[in-house]
Amino acid sequence: MTIILEEMTRIDFDNYLSFAIKDYAKDKITAGTWNKEKAIQLATKSFNELLPDGKNTKNEYLYSIKDESFDKNVGFLWVHLNKTPYDSRFFIYDFIIFEEHRNMGYGKQTIARLSEKAKDINVSRIDLHVFAHNKGAIHLYEKTGFVATDISMSKKIY
Repeated sequence: MTIILEEMTRIDFDNYLSFAIKDYAKDKITAGTWNKEKAIQLATKSFNELLPDGKNTKNEYLYSIKDESFDKNVGFLWVHLNKTPYDSRFFIYDFIIFEEHRNMGYGKQTIARLSEKAKDINVSRIDLHVFAHNKGAIHLYEKTGFVATDISMSKKIY
């Protein structure tokens, strides 16, 4: 199994959005940030604001994660490039390995490919946010060298 990061096609981008907006809304509901009634609307608004020119938005890299051995998408990756006069960083906005392909090494290989791309364009760091309830993603990120830089916590009052 060897993965490649390939620029999303128009069809892949449309498929990604139809999945990602629902997934993001669900995560925000689970995290207690948004209510169920407004979540899809708020998620759609977020995506529209962050990707005003769709897959052609400047400094946004939208990849289909493909397994070369059977030329099939196994997930999607969205990375933002933040360039300053002093530094360049990637921020992972979204990273999805499809359910049927999880725990098979695709996540680890994707991080490795992204790290190679970062080196190629002099990106010094990769940052991300992960929802605390996403234990699988936290495990992957820790296993691939990410460390927590800050932690937000919440307590419900009943």
